[in-house]
Amino acid sequence: MPAHHSLHVALTAELRRLVERLVVSGRYQSSSEVVRAGLRLLDRAEALPLEPPARLCHPDAEQRR
Repeated sequence: MPAHHSLHVALTAELRRLVERLVVSGRYQSSSEVVRAGLRLLDRAEALPLEPPARLCHPDAEQRR
């Protein structure tokens, strides 16, 4: 199992409530689990290739070419 290190993170009240809701729901056992899950998702999202803006705004743009 990888070593865990502590890190202090300042959250807005809204994000703090979200973390608390997720823990209270039983979906996660701790706020650390919530943050780790969120960081894993962010890591995956950052690794995805970005769509060119024109294709996002006009999905049929490629068909017009």
